Amino acid sequence: MSFVIDTNAIIAVISEDDVNHDKAVNIWNFDLRIINEILQDPKIKVIENNIQDIYFAIDHKDYIRHYDDFNDLIILSTARRLGLPLVTFDNELLELYHKFKWI
Repeated sequence: MSFVIDTNAIIAVISEDDVNHDKAVNIWNFDLRIINEILQDPKIKVIENNIQDIYFAIDHKDYIRHYDDFNDLIILSTARRLGLPLVTFDNELLELYHKFKWI
């Protein structure tokens, strides 16, 4: 299964103190001690953002109130561009994902 992961989901997996830790571990369903091995797995791809992602964020500047909102739009654009589901615990980003998913 392929998906785009928001950084808050990665932090939730790594940090046992995170409020979403249990939820994140259940989504990923793996032993946390092997996260380094997972990131080195050839099946894991780190995708760079491209100019299309930047333009998407700029074209939707009405949704940018803070620096984090710009990053959210970049992540959202990446998921849309790749046609992959988005894993996030950010409710505002998830709402935008559902809004723009089919546009």
